[in-house]
Amino acid sequence: VASVNANAVASVNANAVASVNANAVAKINATEGGKSASASASVSVSGYKKVENTPVVSTSASTPISKKMDNVNVEMKPSATAIINKALTGDKVERAIATTSTSNANASSQSHGLKKKEKENQMPPCDDAFKAMVNLDPIPPMPTLKQLSPLELARLEHSLQIGEKYSDHADNNTWREDWNGNLQLVDKDIIMNRDDLAKNPSGKRINIQFCDWVAKIARHADDFEGIRLLFSFVYHMKDAPLMAKQILAYHLQRPATSVAERLEFVLSATRRISYDPAVLCQDGWTTLKSDVPDGHTGGSHLIGRRAIWHSYEAIVIAFVRDEDIGDLWKCMWVEDHDTFDLEADELQEGMKKWEKKVAKRKVPAASEKNAKLLSTRPSSVRFEASRNFTVDGVEDGIVLAKSYKCKSGRPWPARIMHVTEVKELGSQVSSRRSSSKSEVHVVFLAPYWNGPRNGSSNGSGEAQRAKSQYSTGPLFELETMDVSSETLLKYPYSADDGEIFIQKIKNEFSFLGLPKAAFSRFLDAHRIALSLKAYARRQNKKTTALADSNITASFSSLTDTHPLSIKTFSFPDAMLNLPFGYILSKYPSPMEQRSKIQSVDNASEELKEPIMQLHLMLQSIVPPICWGDKSSLAEGNADGLGTPKKAIIRSTPDSCGMTPTISPSLNVSARVPTEKDIWTIDSFASEYLLKHLVTPSTPSGSLVPAPLGVLNNYLRDIVQHLNRIVIEVEQASVANLDSRQKKLSFFIVQCMATKGNGEEYLFAAELPKEFNAQNILREWRKACERAIKRAVIRMGHMGTGNGVTAVITDSRCNEHITANGSFERAVRLPAALKGAKMAGAGSRPSMPLITKVEDEYLSKVEDKILPMAHKSSYLKRIKDKVSSLPQDAKGVPLTDDSDGEGGEDTMGSRGSFTAAVTGVAAALKGVDMIIEGKCVNAFCAVRPPGHHAGRELRPMNAMSNGFCLLNTAASAALYAATPRSQGGLGLNRVCVIDIDVHHGNGTQDILCSTHDPRFFYVSTHAGGSHINGYEDDSSDDGLRRSLNMNKNEGIFPGRCGDTNPHPGVLNVPLGKKVTPSDLGTKLVSEVTPAVEKFDPELIIISAGFDAHVNDPLGMGGLSAVHFGTVTQIICQMALKSCSGRVLSILEGGYGVPCCRPLAADTFLPNKNNNDQAASLRLLSLGDDLPDSMNDQVDFLLAKKLDKCHQEGFLECVREHVKFLAKNSGLV
Repeated sequence: VASVNANAVASVNANAVASVNANAVAKINATEGGKSASASASVSVSGYKKVENTPVVSTSASTPISKKMDNVNVEMKPSATAIINKALTGDKVERAIATTSTSNANASSQSHGLKKKEKENQMPPCDDAFKAMVNLDPIPPMPTLKQLSPLELARLEHSLQIGEKYSDHADNNTWREDWNGNLQLVDKDIIMNRDDLAKNPSGKRINIQFCDWVAKIARHADDFEGIRLLFSFVYHMKDAPLMAKQILAYHLQRPATSVAERLEFVLSATRRISYDPAVLCQDGWTTLKSDVPDGHTGGSHLIGRRAIWHSYEAIVIAFVRDEDIGDLWKCMWVEDHDTFDLEADELQEGMKKWEKKVAKRKVPAASEKNAKLLSTRPSSVRFEASRNFTVDGVEDGIVLAKSYKCKSGRPWPARIMHVTEVKELGSQVSSRRSSSKSEVHVVFLAPYWNGPRNGSSNGSGEAQRAKSQYSTGPLFELETMDVSSETLLKYPYSADDGEIFIQKIKNEFSFLGLPKAAFSRFLDAHRIALSLKAYARRQNKKTTALADSNITASFSSLTDTHPLSIKTFSFPDAMLNLPFGYILSKYPSPMEQRSKIQSVDNASEELKEPIMQLHLMLQSIVPPICWGDKSSLAEGNADGLGTPKKAIIRSTPDSCGMTPTISPSLNVSARVPTEKDIWTIDSFASEYLLKHLVTPSTPSGSLVPAPLGVLNNYLRDIVQHLNRIVIEVEQASVANLDSRQKKLSFFIVQCMATKGNGEEYLFAAELPKEFNAQNILREWRKACERAIKRAVIRMGHMGTGNGVTAVITDSRCNEHITANGSFERAVRLPAALKGAKMAGAGSRPSMPLITKVEDEYLSKVEDKILPMAHKSSYLKRIKDKVSSLPQDAKGVPLTDDSDGEGGEDTMGSRGSFTAAVTGVAAALKGVDMIIEGKCVNAFCAVRPPGHHAGRELRPMNAMSNGFCLLNTAASAALYAATPRSQGGLGLNRVCVIDIDVHHGNGTQDILCSTHDPRFFYVSTHAGGSHINGYEDDSSDDGLRRSLNMNKNEGIFPGRCGDTNPHPGVLNVPLGKKVTPSDLGTKLVSEVTPAVEKFDPELIIISAGFDAHVNDPLGMGGLSAVHFGTVTQIICQMALKSCSGRVLSILEGGYGVPCCRPLAADTFLPNKNNNDQAASLRLLSLGDDLPDSMNDQVDFLLAKKLDKCHQEGFLECVREHVKFLAKNSGLV
C-alpha cells in the first residue's frame, strides 16, 4: 500500500515499508521471518524526473523488493508504476529519469559520478596499429545485471562444478581471486560422465566446455542461463572494471536471432574484454607507448612492437609493472585477436624472432602461380604455424607434457596417442574452438595429481596397497592439449642403456617442489616411459617410419589431426593393456636396491635398475611360451627376442649409430677379491675393454697381436704396482701410517700419469674402423679410476682416505676488513666455520678441521701460481695499494682505476692481500690432499671471495671486481692442471662448477678466454640477455652492468654470462631470480650431461650461497636443503668420473645476521629505530668469532638480515658440508 500525503511523504507497506519525504529520503524497512533489516537507498522510477512543487497524489500498490550487495532497489509492479506515473504528470513534471536522493548535494554528486563513469569508459590512448586491427566500436549503455541470490549462486557453482564436492575430479574447483580469472571459467571443462566415474574411477572422462554446454541445452537465444549467472557474478565483483561490466551487459542483453548468434556474442564479449584499452587501463595496465625505455626491460616503450610467439605474429598492446610478478606485457595474435601475457625474457625472445624474420623477408613480384597458392592457404596462419611444431624423439611416443589439471605446472612423462587411437575415441575427446589440427591427445603416465588426498579406496583396494596417498589415482590419464613449446617438451632420458638411473631421477625430482611422498609416483612414471620408449625404439628399427615430412603432412590433412599424432609410435592394444599397476607393485624400493649393491667392488656404482622388457612380456602371454614351452624361449635367444643366456647390461651408445653396445660394466660377478686375493686386469677393466686388450688366439693356437696391446701393458703395470704396495703395507707395521700414506700418494700419481699416457696413445693411434675410440677411451678412464678407488679404500686409515671430507681454513683470512655496512663482512668466515662444525667438522674422525696452512703453500702461491692466473700489472697494483694503507685502515677501495672508478664495492685493509693469498694457499693444500688420497673431497672456508677477479682489473667489462681480489678457484685449477715438471699436479681435465648467484667472469677470463681443453667452466647464475639490457634504436651499447640490480641496470657482472663463447664454457643464465625449479632442470638436463661428457679428473666448486631465499641481495629462491641437493648432484658427477674428487671453495653468500650490537646512530629515520636496532637478535658464533672482530652494519641492512635467523648463510654451509661428507664414501 502506497500513500502520498500533503507533506509529500509516501509510505509503501507490504512485506517492506518505504517512506519518501520531500527531501527525497527513502527508508526501507524489510521484515523477513520476524527479523527486521533496514537500509537507506535511492528510489528510482524509470522515465520520470521529479521537480519542485510536485502535486500530492495518493495511491496504493504492492511492491516487491530486490536487495543487492551494495544498494537496495525498490522494484514496483506495473499497476503501482502506472498510478504513480499518472500522479506525476502535472505541468511541472517533465519526461526524464526520476531519481530521488538523500539531498540535493547527493543528487549533484551522483550526476557528477555518471559523468565521471562516462569519462572512464572513453577510449584511452593506444597503439595506432593495434587500433586498426580490432573492433573498438562504442558500447551502448544497457541495464545493469542483477546481483545473484544465494540460490542462483549455488546453481552457478553446481553448473561449473565448483566446490569441495568436485575436488575428486578437478583441481580448478574454486573461485578465482580476480574478476578476469572467474570470467575465464566460460571455457572451463565440465565432466559429463561424473556418475560413471564415481562407479569406475579408472574410466575415461568425457569433457565439454562450459559455454558449449550452456549453448547445447539452450532452447532459444535468450535461454543462456549459465552464462547469465556467470556474467552477473563477474559483473558485481568489486574489482571488475566499469568498461568490462558494460561489455558484459551489452553482449548478454543485445538481441540475438539464434543460439549460435548468442554464443558468438558471448565469445565476442570475452575476446573484447581481453584487449579493450579501456578495460586494460581500468585494470591497471598501460596502453600508451612511452617515448623512452622504461626500466632495464623497456617497459611501456615496447608497446606496438611485433613479436613471433608460437611461430606466428603478435603485437604488444599493453604493459604493467608488478612488484611481485615483475614486468608483464599483454600481446595479441594478429591472426585471431586472442591475447596472452609475456614476461621480459619471453618477449625479448619473441621480438628477436620477429627481427630475424623481417631481416630475411623478401617480397618478389608475385606471379599468377604464387597468387593462386596464396589464395589456397589455410585461413589461419596460427594453426598452420602450430602444425610445423615437433618434439625431438616423438617417434618413440614419449614426451614431457604440462597438464592443465596439475597445479604445479611441472612437466611430466606422457605419451602422445596415435591417430588410430584418437579416432577410436570419437567425440569423447572433441573440442570446440581449438581445431583438432592444432591439438594432440596426451596420456599422462602415473600422474600424482589425480588421486584422492584422503587416502580413501577406489573400490579395488588400491589405496591400501599404494606406496603413498599420491599413488591412489588411475595410472593413466588422458588430456587434450594445444600443441606448443610450452606444453610439450623433449623426454630427457635415453632407453639405449637398458637401465634406469634412479639417482638422476631422484635429483630431478628434488627440484620440482613436490611432496616427498610423490616420488614413488614420479619414479613409476619414468619406469613406464622408458619401457615404452625402449619398445618403440626396438620396433622402429624393424619398420619404415613416415620420415618424409610431406607424407606426414598428407596423412595429417586426410585424418584432420596434428602431424605429431602421425609421427608418434602406435603401441599395440595388448601392450597398452598389460597390468602395469601389478608389475610396478612388485618392484623393490630404491632403498632395498641400494642395500643389495653394498659389496666392496661395486658400491660406488650408480643406483640403477633394468628397464621393463615389454616385448618379452608380450611373447610370454601367447602360445607356445604361455604353455611352458621353454624351447621356444631358447630359440628366441638366437634372434635376440628372448632373455640372453648371460646377463649383460647395455652400455653407453656407440657414437657411430643408435645400436647399443655390449656392457662396459665392471666384471666382478665371477670373483670378489678378499684380503688375500691378488688383483688382475679383469678386476678393473670392463668386458667391453677386455675384448680389445686381451691377446686373442687363432684356431691353430698361434697368438696374434692385440689391437690395443699398449693399453694392456699399461693396465698390467697399474695392477702389479697396486698388488705390490698392498702386500708391502699389510706386511709392514700398522703404526707406520706415514709410510702407508706416501705409498698411496705415489701410486695415485703414477696411476694418473699412466692414465694420461693411455689417453695420448688412443688419440694418436690409428684404430681399426670397427673400433669405437670414444667408448674405448671412456672405458680406459674408468678402469684406471677403479684402480685408484681400490687403492684409496684398501690403504686408507682412520682420518685419511676413503670417506674423509676435510675442512680447511686459516685465521689470516680474517685480516681482510671491509667497510661497515658492506655485504662481504668479516663475520662470514666465523659463520662458515660454525656451519661446517654443525655438519661434523672437527668432531668426527672422518671430517678433520685444518685451521693452519703451511707457509710453503703461501710461497708457492706468490711465486708460481698467481703469475699464471693474473697479470703482473694487476698483482703489482693490488700489492702497492694494500702496502700503502695505514695499519689501522679498513674499508678502503682496492680495485679502483686511475679515474677512481670500480672500487666502490671491493674494499679492504692492510691485511687484505695476505688474506687473499692465504685463501689461495688453502685451496692448493686441499687439491694436494685430494690427489694424494688423504681425503675424497674438501671444503675451503676462506675469504675474500675470488671468482670475479680476472687476469686484470674488472675482467670482461665488469663495473668492478665484486668483492674479489685473487681468484682462488682458477688458481687451484691451474695448479692441478700444470705439469709436475712445472710445479703442478699434471691433471688432464679440471672442471669448475660455479653455483654463485653471479656469473664468475674472472674464472672464465682466466681459464677460458680461449678454448683450453684442460678446463671446462660451468656457471649457473641469475641473468640473461633480457635482463642485462637490450638493443634498441634509442639505447646505448646495452652493456648495463652493476653489482646490484637497479631499475635501469642489469645483473653484475653483465652480458659475459649470457652466452657460451666456445665448447669449454657452459653458462646457464636463470633469469632475474634463481629458482629451485629452473636450477634443478638445468642441472639435470644440461649441466650433468656436459660434465659427464668432459669426464673431469677433478671438480672444483665455486660455492656461493647468495641464491638463498633470505640472502640480502634478493636474487634467489633456494633453501639450504636445495644447496645440499646441488652439492650431492655435483658429487655424484665426481663419483662417476673421478673417484669423487671435489674441492669446494667459499665464494658469495651474505645472509649472516648481526653478531655484535649495533651502535646508536643519530641518522636513523626516526627516534624509535635506535631502540629497534638494540632489540635485534644477535647470532652467537661462540669461540669462532674473534674478540677483536667488529660487525657494524646500517639499521636497514640489519633488519633485512634478521630473517636469516630462521635460515641463512650458516645453514647453507652446514648442508653443503654435510652432503660433501655424505658423498665421500667410495664404499
